[in-house]
Amino acid sequence: MKDKISEPFLPAAERLTSLFPDMERKLLQAQMDTTPVRHLAESVVMGIGTMIFFGSIFVILGSNFGTTSLLRLSVLIAPAAGVLGFLIYAKYPDMKARRRVQKLERDLPYALRHLLIEVQSGMNLYEAMVSISEGYGEASVEFQRIVKDINAGVSEMEALEKAVIRNPSLQFRRSLWQMINTIKAGSDLGNTLESLVDAIMTQQMTEVKRYGQELNPYILFYLIVAVIVPSLGASFLVIFSTFTGGNVSKPMFYMILVSIIGFQIMFLQVVRTKRPEVKI
Repeated sequence: MKDKISEPFLPAAERLTSLFPDMERKLLQAQMDTTPVRHLAESVVMGIGTMIFFGSIFVILGSNFGTTSLLRLSVLIAPAAGVLGFLIYAKYPDMKARRRVQKLERDLPYALRHLLIEVQSGMNLYEAMVSISEGYGEASVEFQRIVKDINAGVSEMEALEKAVIRNPSLQFRRSLWQMINTIKAGSDLGNTLESLVDAIMTQQMTEVKRYGQELNPYILFYLIVAVIVPSLGASFLVIFSTFTGGNVSKPMFYMILVSIIGFQIMFLQVVRTKRPEVKI
């Protein structure tokens, strides 16, 4: 159904691909089974749908409240919302890849520690990767794909290098590159894995401390924008209207309420995305 809706917009999406040169790599890292042109066509459809939705909202509000200001405002807001909707959906592979990175890096040190134990016990690398292909979330999924490539006849080195290309996690790519270089140099893989685990755990602890420090200004910003400004601003509008003889209309208060709700939703989303995905 989605493919049929986006079909007429494929020529326009073809011209937009030059604006997103890394789209193919991002789709690969996000594990999205589609092409850049198809994804951009779906983004165009999403942008048009967003523009129609917001335009309809402003038209309905303007008609119900009998004001033309909302109707005039819709001419500016609706196209801007459409462009924003297009960009958000076009950037969806980035967001999906970031979520994959968070899930993968949360379990990566424990998967590598398990791999370290298996290697130090005398197990070869292939069997060790098979043993961690379950139980470690997104990290296990990546090692499953590596094992699957090896079972399909690809060499261990080539399978690891393919995983480096398709994975968006810097920690995971760095870990695999160090493993590849260690194997090529004939060095002890156990020492490399042990240093990798220690480095990742130290980095995760640092991220948790940094997140705790970042919450203080976030809380202050939230109190100012979501509590102080709306309450004092509404009071100021009422007082100011008594001196100027103006009238504070109901639509203005509704707009303030909608703005506060929208800000709180965006604020919670920002705080959530900033939170490090670690298991400590």
